[in-house]
Amino acid sequence: MKPSRLRFNFGYLLEADFGTIRTIELDYPEVKIDEDVTLTPLRGWFNATRTTEGIYIDGQLYSTLTTTCVRCLEDAIIPITINLDELFYYPPYTAPEGEAFIGEDGFLDLTPMVRDLSLLEVPINPLCQPDCQGLCQECGRNLNLGTCNCSDDNVDPRLAALQQLLIQEDDE
Repeated sequence: MKPSRLRFNFGYLLEADFGTIRTIELDYPEVKIDEDVTLTPLRGWFNATRTTEGIYIDGQLYSTLTTTCVRCLEDAIIPITINLDELFYYPPYTAPEGEAFIGEDGFLDLTPMVRDLSLLEVPINPLCQPDCQGLCQECGRNLNLGTCNCSDDNVDPRLAALQQLLIQEDDE
């Protein structure tokens, strides 16, 4: 498997004095995080700060994520901002259960954290465009590409009496 672009060697920082900060800037045209997540592009910065417990990562990354529009089922490109804010514990400190840690080798892979944070940025109902028209309920045509030839005369039989009231109102 190809090494992650989000894997960094912080061994030098672990040997540094407490409070030492390194700023790392990212500018990747594309990063495949997982089978279901590709960030295009991935830009931004983060600080890695040596603390008494390990390394504190904070910063902001910017990208776009491709998902499916809930109305028309076409690709929706969603801009996302990933806010990094995590302490990675390093021995002799043991990470509390559920917290992140750095291995003995000093390498830190931010891929799992970036994946989780990027997926949290996707809206519940992503749209390809704010005024997406969706699909025709009868024929399935994408209404963003034009209208279809389906008639609006199909009325649910349970509502036929209401349609008669509308017709009578129009006649008067």
